[in-house]
Amino acid sequence: MEAREAEAIFQTILDVGVTMLKSGGEVYRVEDTICRLIRAYGGENPHVFAIPSHIVATAEMGGREMTSSRRLMAPCINLEMLDRVNDLARHVCRETPDAKTMRARLEAVEATPTYTLWQKMFIYALVAFSFTLFFGGNLADAIASALIGVVMLFCARLSHTLRGNTLFNDILSAAVAAALAVTSVRLGLAADADKIIIGNVMLLIPGVELVNGMRDFIAGDIQAGLMHVAEALFLAIGIAVGAAGVLTILGGVA
Repeated sequence: MEAREAEAIFQTILDVGVTMLKSGGEVYRVEDTICRLIRAYGGENPHVFAIPSHIVATAEMGGREMTSSRRLMAPCINLEMLDRVNDLARHVCRETPDAKTMRARLEAVEATPTYTLWQKMFIYALVAFSFTLFFGGNLADAIASALIGVVMLFCARLSHTLRGNTLFNDILSAAVAAALAVTSVRLGLAADADKIIIGNVMLLIPGVELVNGMRDFIAGDIQAGLMHVAEALFLAIGIAVGAAGVLTILGGVA
């Protein structure tokens, strides 16, 4: 294998790992996948270190030692993309295509269409509606919660436009949800602001981060596990701060 081709393959393999990690893949899975891909192309002595925001890989390929790193700035959970990039990694290990072909297939995975705006609005509304009923709200509360859930989607889009991080988005969304819940009750459109708030807060719960943290602990990746759990904890605190701050200003849910 020529040195230039080996370099292109190595960099593309690292980008496959980045796509996995930012889509919600566990650290141990990302490290293992990168090592398997390197070995599939004849690379030797692969060493990969990954945490939720950074990947460093080194290996002997093309007659020389290669080292490269990637910094993840804005992870975005996308389990559909994670499934597709997992399939891509297995396919690449079996067929070992050239660097250009592998890059094209990776770009095709990254271009996977996501839900449309209308689909996202329906999902946000349905989740908020269902959880409000689940926690004891009446039909009016659930309808109000569904409408607020749609507003929270646009809060998330606004946060993305402003390049805000996940913590900023959760604080903003929780504050808006609490304010609208209290307002809807005071206008007589709903009965229990607390049921509406908790129904909408469930849209923000960092479940994937917490689960990945536990799986990292089990796999022995203590550092990655601590980072995932700490992220989940800070997001939970942000949700509480956003909702409680607005409730304090407005004088409670009554």
